[in-house]
Amino acid sequence: MFDFDKTSIVHDISQALWVYQIEHLRYADAPKHRFMDGIPDPSRLIPGSDITFAKMGEMLQVEYALLRNFLDHGEKIHDMVLYQDFRARMYSLLVGMDMAFGEEVSYLWMPGLLAGYTEQEARAVVHDAIAEHLGADKLAVEEWRSKDGKWGGKVERGIYFAPEMKDLFNCLRDNKIDAYVCSASLELIVEELACDPQLGPGLPPEHVFGLRFAPSERLTARYDDKYVQPIGPGKVSCIKTCIAPSYEGRGPVLVGGDSNGDVPMLTAFDDMVCGLIIDVGRSLTSPIGELTALARSCDSRYLLQPAFAKAAGAVEGGGI
Repeated sequence: MFDFDKTSIVHDISQALWVYQIEHLRYADAPKHRFMDGIPDPSRLIPGSDITFAKMGEMLQVEYALLRNFLDHGEKIHDMVLYQDFRARMYSLLVGMDMAFGEEVSYLWMPGLLAGYTEQEARAVVHDAIAEHLGADKLAVEEWRSKDGKWGGKVERGIYFAPEMKDLFNCLRDNKIDAYVCSASLELIVEELACDPQLGPGLPPEHVFGLRFAPSERLTARYDDKYVQPIGPGKVSCIKTCIAPSYEGRGPVLVGGDSNGDVPMLTAFDDMVCGLIIDVGRSLTSPIGELTALARSCDSRYLLQPAFAKAAGAVEGGGI
């Protein structure tokens, strides 16, 4: 049982898609996107600022409509101050959500930017994002900053499926051990890479569990309330409800994770033989940091694996 972002892959596939959509302005309801879907209280101030989430949404909507018009008329937008302000504000909106509402809201908001697409259309956008961002040479950290310096920060880009992780998935398969992914990224996003036999480990789709939106002809930014969403403790519930019944109720033999959100499934199963922790430099005082220290002490139940690759200037955080 593996987490996906920063565990199975280097960096975060949801963030790679988020960056791709910003850079190509690929949103379903162009040019009238509001960017507020999934934000529980838009009237709240963005932490550290004097504007509300709703006001930020209005600013982004205006900037986006202008940029969309330029792009549709063949203009190059990436050197425009307007574009640089837009992407910096998008970054600050994302960080503000984490600070104000917690990570669960941003986990929904990022893939919620696919709202309005059919599933087939959304998968095409994800496929193009993977094609642009996949590869060790694509890993980087950029500074996105508005002209006034008020908005923005460091953004990780690129994703990478290390050969060592592919070998591990293949080794499990060769030894008749079923591998699963349990991720707090949107399920259809993870499937586009995890189920690809050339780019990823080629898992069957029924072995990938992630966030699911409510059934609809076109994607919405609303959770499916009939499904256990695999966020934090939800990963344990998802494993027990959706996977363990196929194995007479037994827990996973091997669990791999990198973040605090993975600690519940790394500690919940008495019959787990090994917990594999990918060391991406989390705080030593965090729950995953405490497990990391346990692995360093040669506890027989946990193994510590250094991150397979890291972009220069990479920021802590992400990985769900």
